[in-house]
Amino acid sequence: SPALRIEIHSICVYKDDPTSNTGFTCPLPQMAPANHRAYASLHGYDYRLHTSLVFPDREAHYSKYMVVAEAVARSEADWVFYVDCDAFFTSKLRLEDLFAAAVAGRSDVQFMVTEDSGGINTGVFAARGRSQWMLDFIHRVAQNPYTVAWDQSQIFWELVNGDITGVLKAGAGRDFQHIPQVAYIHQSQFNAFVKPASTDWLAYEWQVGDFIRHFAGCPWQEKPCLDMMHETVAHFQRL
Repeated sequence: SPALRIEIHSICVYKDDPTSNTGFTCPLPQMAPANHRAYASLHGYDYRLHTSLVFPDREAHYSKYMVVAEAVARSEADWVFYVDCDAFFTSKLRLEDLFAAAVAGRSDVQFMVTEDSGGINTGVFAARGRSQWMLDFIHRVAQNPYTVAWDQSQIFWELVNGDITGVLKAGAGRDFQHIPQVAYIHQSQFNAFVKPASTDWLAYEWQVGDFIRHFAGCPWQEKPCLDMMHETVAHFQRL
């Protein structure tokens, strides 16, 4: 059994798209959960698939942190790992090993997220279970009005703003400091992109051996993207 109790969560809710170049109905709710389940079962992790939204009148992004908050509050998991429905596991690396490398011996880490050229990307992240700090943080995020990039902007603002007030009060004598409860992870470990996002956004591009391939900016409605998604599913099955 795994050394840590880990739950993996994903939301897979897509509307039919009559403008799609690959068919009206999104295939991701069949493709991604199968990949997620295969990875989870490999290491004995619980996998929870969400097929309805906490906020049905808003994009799925805004239900993400509420799903995680509920898991943090109610489950016995040490870590809650969230992965988007357009992201696929591409390595058999255990999350325990990834987490150990990410926190590097720090006991105060409550939240792990990848950096990218836009600040952060919340397609994949990890939240410490049964953490009051994490619940308080999500509560602040849920109330944040900055939604240019959906939940990412809300979370990024709270991450940066966590120390801004102290810097402003202290004046020029104190530098900005990152919140100590947060670990920023390189995209190769958590959340590697594909073209065109990797080039257009000047971000890291997935390579064989990386942990997760995330199709941010490469939608299922476009044939080259959907072909790559099928190729990614097959890649994991061959491991």
